[in-house]
Amino acid sequence: MQEHQNWGAEALWLELEPLLPGLSIEVLARAESTNATLVERVRRDEHATAAGRGGGRAGDDRPYGRRLHDLHPCLLIAEHQTHGRGRQGRSWHSTAGASLTFSLSLPLEVTDWSGLSLVVGVAIAEALDPDGRRLQLKWPNDLWLDDRKLGGILIETVPAGSSRMAVVGVGLNISDRAKVADSQLNTGFACLQELVADITPPQALARLAPALVKALASFPGDGFGAWRERFEARDLLRGQPITAGTLEGIAAGVNDRGELLIDTPHGRQTVSGGEVSVRLGSASTGQG
Repeated sequence: MQEHQNWGAEALWLELEPLLPGLSIEVLARAESTNATLVERVRRDEHATAAGRGGGRAGDDRPYGRRLHDLHPCLLIAEHQTHGRGRQGRSWHSTAGASLTFSLSLPLEVTDWSGLSLVVGVAIAEALDPDGRRLQLKWPNDLWLDDRKLGGILIETVPAGSSRMAVVGVGLNISDRAKVADSQLNTGFACLQELVADITPPQALARLAPALVKALASFPGDGFGAWRERFEARDLLRGQPITAGTLEGIAAGVNDRGELLIDTPHGRQTVSGGEVSVRLGSASTGQG
């Protein structure tokens, strides 16, 4: 039976709370999806607020004992996640002790969300692989180690009064006991212990969480442009033949909004995040 892990939540909170005032940290032994849990909390709080304006008592039924209008940041960790989600409805399975799955919710005053997943990816890659380039980023939201998929990022935003809450979900394979998600079957499988021997999920979180929080705090003012060069240093796709939806060509990096650039036989094309699936290799690039 898998033993409960020591996440050092108090020490982590003491380090992160000054960077993100009002932060709470929760550890669940099991959850369907940390992103879905936090998104639902925000929506329920928003619904309760609306009901309260009408004089009802819907606020008494809010989940998890959270205070009405409580939109403070929350770091939610699940030791075992049963129905994790990726882009385009893909699943992301996790195994207790062998995976790191968490979500961070926080209010963000952002006018342009473009490139946020790339910024999150850069922050995580630099924290876990500060001296090398073995950790690379596959646009728009995947982390790869030595040309195999290590993990993914899922960002959702939810209305919260006059603002929006961002929910940033991260899933990483830590050891080779991690289950391989369906979306990884054609991308290979990598785990963080190949890069950092014997690292545990709590140790991985302690390494990357401060960098992630600082990156999110800087994003409203800096946008993606300030991170573009750092992303390009770890860009897995650049110079590679790729297929993005119906487009085929050679990946040419990203622009200041974090949009993917592709050189095709018909000229350079721009692809924004959305629901476009990007694959390495293409049937015919049309390049000379």
